[in-house]
Amino acid sequence: MKYSVVYKLHIMPTPTPAQKDTPAAALELLRSLNDARVDRGLSKADLARLSGLPAETVRKLLTKGSNAKLKTVLTMARHLGLELQLVPSEVTTNQGATDPETVMAWLSHYGAPLYGSSETRNVPSPEVVLAEGVVLSRTDATVARALPVALYRLWPRLDVDELRRLVEKRGQGRALGFFLDLTAEISGHPSLAKVAESLRPQQPRQRANQFFPVSSRLERTLAEKKTPAVARRWDFRMNMELDSFVSMFRKSIAAD
Repeated sequence: MKYSVVYKLHIMPTPTPAQKDTPAAALELLRSLNDARVDRGLSKADLARLSGLPAETVRKLLTKGSNAKLKTVLTMARHLGLELQLVPSEVTTNQGATDPETVMAWLSHYGAPLYGSSETRNVPSPEVVLAEGVVLSRTDATVARALPVALYRLWPRLDVDELRRLVEKRGQGRALGFFLDLTAEISGHPSLAKVAESLRPQQPRQRANQFFPVSSRLERTLAEKKTPAVARRWDFRMNMELDSFVSMFRKSIAAD
């Protein structure tokens, strides 16, 4: 089976301090490569050996998001069975989102307990907004906590097949499965769990994937300790306990 790294010019993660000099689009590309590495059960040293690159170079690129030469990125991609593609942004016809604040405003419009901008002009469909929200949640814990509320409130009107298509196109099918499973557990809504199960990969990851970026051994230790069981079922680790999701969900739904 042939895989592709899709290089999309929309919603990129907010850089950490260590990544401030690296363009956001490049960070997204490097993150895709690192996710592919983890999915294949390779260490950074393994990838370096396969690619014929210095181990320190690979470590810095995939850990710190340092700037990289295109040749280096393509070399790593090739040895992961990937190819680089340029594709149109999914949201360009909807006044394409260019910053996290826009996505958060869209999510708030659809019922997510997020506060800030009240801009609601030209809001895309709920499926597009949720897809962008899943992407943003990988770098923003507040968005991650709010997504179960938005999913629950939008569920009766969602085109589930379209949502799945949009999220999988963004490379976040496993993350959507996690959020559906989580929302089902919190709300007791069985239909979410059924859809979540359809998104579960046939083969589990050989190594767990950090849901949020981590930059230290301490952060990894805390994530291993605090990860909810539902996140573990999807091979994620996160420094966020189940109660953090439950408290926001119950408070928000109680206000309905």
